[in-house]
Amino acid sequence: MVSIRRLILPFLALLILLTCFATADELPKIRMSLPPVMGSLPLIFAQGWELFEQEGVDVELIGLSDNQARNLALVTGAIDGMICDLPTAVLLVTSGTDIVITSTAYQPEADGNLALLAQSYFKIESIADLLAHTEAGNTLKSIAITPMSDLEYHIDALLTSLGYLVNQEKDYSYWYDLLQLATFLSFGSVYAAVLPEPYITYISNYPYPEGPLELVHLSDFEGIDLLPSVIVFRREVIEESPELIKDFYTTYQDTITMINTSSREELVEMGIDEALSLFFPGLTTKAVPEGILDSFAIPQFQPLHMLCKEQFEDVVNWANAKGYTWKHPSYEEMTTDRFLQ
Repeated sequence: MVSIRRLILPFLALLILLTCFATADELPKIRMSLPPVMGSLPLIFAQGWELFEQEGVDVELIGLSDNQARNLALVTGAIDGMICDLPTAVLLVTSGTDIVITSTAYQPEADGNLALLAQSYFKIESIADLLAHTEAGNTLKSIAITPMSDLEYHIDALLTSLGYLVNQEKDYSYWYDLLQLATFLSFGSVYAAVLPEPYITYISNYPYPEGPLELVHLSDFEGIDLLPSVIVFRREVIEESPELIKDFYTTYQDTITMINTSSREELVEMGIDEALSLFFPGLTTKAVPEGILDSFAIPQFQPLHMLCKEQFEDVVNWANAKGYTWKHPSYEEMTTDRFLQ
């Protein structure tokens, strides 16, 4: 009679061998999320072109259009890192999340990348008209924004520069999903909204049945220093897998070069499906209105660099003044340039 030991040992050896074969082809993984804005395009294109795999890294992009859901995913460890706006990064740290800003992601220019838009049929022709709607006791608040974000930081800076005293309780309504915010503006459910690209171009050029949407550009934030988006990782991920993050950055920088040197036709053909899945979940290429893609401007991306300390301090001071936090995190502890060298 064959002993049990003689049966078990070969089985265990086979199991170990099969496990080795099963995991040999698995690449080290980074789980990332990103906001649906133009500054996220390099990560989207790198994923679509399978550039991370060529570098030996498996980057899983987890689509979360809701800011709160994205932050919660990072806090709970469901994702390893993300692209986000600077106020979000600061407030995550002050609330106890141990993350590190590893670089900027995208520096928007004040040339139409951000706009304060109003519906034309409300007969709002200026920011003064807009704020007067609230003072007149209308039920709708004046300006729809995402809260505690770069959009709120920028609209605060704009209104202050024009001499207005911001009353966020009366002047702002808060939304957490940019696509939802753009949709409600197009429906006339809000007087005005602060929107980034690509939503400005999309809702301005969408062929609605009743005709093109008429929007009033109350401001394109000219003269306002716009904040860069940043790339953050949980500190434990950086400490445990620094080479993995380094490979991620190598691919990211190469992708920026490819975007900046590729033709518009090449970019649209190779990356449209990935971009649509980020900006407009559920929308397929066939469902995109004819000709609307021609309206989008694909930005030139600057090389990734360290976050400016002055911008960091400005955001921390703003967050404290707004009462969003009372802490003052250290720039030196919250940033690193080790992956840009």
